[in-house]
Amino acid sequence: MPCIEDWLTNPLSVAEGIFCETGKPDHERVREFFSNRLQENDALHRVPSLNDRPCHLLKSNSLVRFRCMVQDMFDPEFFLAVFETINKADNTSSLRCGMYQDVITCPENFQLMLESTRNVTKERHTFYCVPIPGETEWAKRKFAGKNVPPQSHGTTVERSSGIKRGLDEEMDQDDQNGIDSDPSTMETKRARPGETASGSEAPTDSQGPDLNFPLANEHGPACLVHLYDQESSFKVNDMVEFIGILSADPGVAVISDHRSGPNSSNSMDPCPGDLVTPEEEAAHHPPPSLVPRLHCLTYRRLTHSNPCIPDDIKGESSSQLMGQFAGIRGELLSLLTQVAYGDVLTAEYILLHLVSSVYNWSGIMPVGKFALNISGCPTSQSFPQELHKVVEQLVPKCHYLSMTLKNMNTLSFVPRKDYTANRLKSGILQLSESTNLMVDETALEAGQLDANGVKNVTALGNVISWQKLEYDFNFYKAEFTTNLLVLVLSEGKSLLPSDCHVVLRPQNPVQPAQIALRSVHLDTLERMQAFLGMARVAAYSLSSEMQEVLQNDFVKSRQQDHSNMTVEDFHLLLLMSRLMALSCGQSTLTPEMWKRVKEMEAERRARLASNSGN
Repeated sequence: MPCIEDWLTNPLSVAEGIFCETGKPDHERVREFFSNRLQENDALHRVPSLNDRPCHLLKSNSLVRFRCMVQDMFDPEFFLAVFETINKADNTSSLRCGMYQDVITCPENFQLMLESTRNVTKERHTFYCVPIPGETEWAKRKFAGKNVPPQSHGTTVERSSGIKRGLDEEMDQDDQNGIDSDPSTMETKRARPGETASGSEAPTDSQGPDLNFPLANEHGPACLVHLYDQESSFKVNDMVEFIGILSADPGVAVISDHRSGPNSSNSMDPCPGDLVTPEEEAAHHPPPSLVPRLHCLTYRRLTHSNPCIPDDIKGESSSQLMGQFAGIRGELLSLLTQVAYGDVLTAEYILLHLVSSVYNWSGIMPVGKFALNISGCPTSQSFPQELHKVVEQLVPKCHYLSMTLKNMNTLSFVPRKDYTANRLKSGILQLSESTNLMVDETALEAGQLDANGVKNVTALGNVISWQKLEYDFNFYKAEFTTNLLVLVLSEGKSLLPSDCHVVLRPQNPVQPAQIALRSVHLDTLERMQAFLGMARVAAYSLSSEMQEVLQNDFVKSRQQDHSNMTVEDFHLLLLMSRLMALSCGQSTLTPEMWKRVKEMEAERRARLASNSGN
């Protein structure tokens, strides 16, 4: 078996060693080997991350990881898992492992037997993955800060070991001799005529290459992830950290370009009869320098993306840790009050919104969502932008959406299927769960919404009301559930639905976010970030005594005036009570919290009545 560092620097040798032991490609054993290694202290953080380090600084065929969101799922593809080679010197044959590679090559004086009956073809799944949309800068820095400083072996591109020739050696020989049609070198997938020999060009428009990020101005690599599990339970928008073998070999683009050239041979193309459009080739087989490949060995499903709390935190463990953050609620509320013109009530509702999350589904109804509309926002000042600056320092994922007429009519909110390129074109609302979406409706000017604008408004409204988004597959629609925290800031009551509407009542001059944040110590800010992360996943329950109190209050209010306490009103009070308890770091409701919630609702309703009477 390989030495202790080989599994990091040369993981292919591990797969080859297991293949030699078992005589077959055994992905389960390979996955078990790496899963066990990564459970050791700091082992995972010793693996370089594509999120933090440029691909050109990582060695091809080394072990890497990628924290990402599944943006699209491509059709499964076939590859040579086992191939036979013939030693030209003594005419002896041997079997080699072709797993976890884009290109398989033979050692010198060996010949690859393409027609051998001993060859084994298998199927692998391919996902197009992008960095988690809307991830804030502080979250990226904290994730990067957890990494163990890289050793010298991972900082430069070195020659590969094993059955694959070194990258520098390949390119030098190609420059000197040209690429011939020697069948001893074969790509494990079909040709990619859309790529150039340099591997650095891709189909581009006037704004550069389209990496299909859901949000504009996103940075970080997209990645094609190959999975070797027989069945994959991943779905679009899942957050995953994949750990696998990096393949960013320009030789892939070189071979593809050669096959599509005038001297190409059909015998080299495993699928010569395929009718693939140039757009599909460009989307599914981009240059590896632009979109690297990652051959997954193991993975971790991410239940959250907050670097301040443990990866495996759950409801009960979160509730236990919440006690360590006693008192942070007051400082958090003070920060929100400063940016909300000194309006404590509005700050309270913002805090409840920040700890909300869909925690269950009752039929088609998402339970736990708390979409908030704050009206009365001054149009002459930048309250939405200032509030966004504060919120993005508190949560790991946040996006600010300016609801201008141009944006509504020109942007695409809904993902749609592009059948020409055979891929899912992303939309703004294709976001991972627990993303904060701040909608600035004060930017909406007078004008006409076109058909696309109406479609966008409808899609946003459905996400707010039902936490569902209809993806457009042209011939049909497919519903995908979401879990987005939507905060709408408007001048009057929003045209979008909401679970709660509160009117802003400025008490003090606006406090710029930069000044408000400057007054918060860094340690305190980190505690706020951790507190909000834990509150979203913490367990909550009602004692039998409190259930009786709530029931009696409901009956009493209904007896006094049916219109004073509808079923919807009581449901909102129950939701706010849950959020109030979690925002106080508690796992159950107390009479004091219930009283505070009723007082908040009474004041909110009084503001609405006063506002409608003016």
